[in-house]
Amino acid sequence: MNALPLRSAERNAIHVAIDAHGPGRVLIAALVAMLRPRARPPDGRALPAHLKRDLGLPAAPPALPSERIDPLLFGSAPFRDLR
Repeated sequence: MNALPLRSAERNAIHVAIDAHGPGRVLIAALVAMLRPRARPPDGRALPAHLKRDLGLPAAPPALPSERIDPLLFGSAPFRDLR
């Protein structure tokens, strides 16, 4: 029976990092990464409708017809009586 663990032929990223930077630096970097607050995803409500559609998020309900018409349009002569 061998008292020493056998080294596996395959090396993963943690072993490469330890060999390149040393065990102390890798440990400190791992601890800092665990204590760092996680980034939150952006608020989906602030995205435009075409981006929501591309990402598969539910789109906002369509605006009412009265909200779709530009209010400045009513000031001109041909559209004055549409209110």
